Amino acid sequence: MKHASTIAPSLLRRHRVTLVAVGLSAASVLGVTAEPLASGASSSPTTIVVSQNKTWGPTLTLKDGDTIYRLVKDSTDKSVCSGKCATIWTPVLLAAGQSTPAGVGVTHLGSFTRTGGAKQVTYEGIPLYRFTGDKKAGAVTGNIKDTWGQWWSINPKSPLTPPKKKSGGGTTTTSPIAY
Repeated sequence: MKHASTIAPSLLRRHRVTLVAVGLSAASVLGVTAEPLASGASSSPTTIVVSQNKTWGPTLTLKDGDTIYRLVKDSTDKSVCSGKCATIWTPVLLAAGQSTPAGVGVTHLGSFTRTGGAKQVTYEGIPLYRFTGDKKAGAVTGNIKDTWGQWWSINPKSPLTPPKKKSGGGTTTTSPIAY
């Protein structure tokens, strides 16, 4: 667990997080771990949009362009990604005070309560994640199989089907197409 002194000040400001050193020390002593800061940890509403990726086609993203992924072995409204998995594949969470996810051209959004109380966003009941390996908006580097299972970006027309790679670059643009 990181101490407050090792967390970048810009990250703290970005997520408007107040850390209390006593709480961090108590958590360390008790062995408590927290969910990583993920989409929705700030006060701006978590908003899902459809982006057009030249390599992967229509893809769900956050409004900032971060690609959204699913873990194939998750079940409806249930995540099996926790601990180390959730630090690499950060759950998309509702913002503080947000009761439902916002969608621009996207319907069928919902949420469920993760262990620990955070509300994770879903698309058609599928838990949503971001991949820390994506270093810039529009990147889609998480269509992979790893220690935790098979991951793929989500085509809103067919969310239960793996995306098919198309020829062309990886540029992504946002689209107001409704799904």
